[in-house]
Amino acid sequence: MQLTSFTDYGLRALIYMASLPADKMTSISEVTEVYGVSRNHMVKIINQLSREGFVTAVRGKKRRYTLG
Repeated sequence: MQLTSFTDYGLRALIYMASLPADKMTSISEVTEVYGVSRNHMVKIINQLSREGFVTAVRGKKRRYTLG
């Protein structure tokens, strides 16, 4: 099965967030560092996941993300 890079990295981001302890949140920078994806591309992916309800964004000085 062929996946687009958008889908591939979206799934990777979700898997990464699922592997974290329940009380830990992550940042886009952390995910991009782990997978070597451009920050701009990951911002688009995480925003889409957030709009769809898979990811919850917490505002603050540093925006953090967790599974929705």
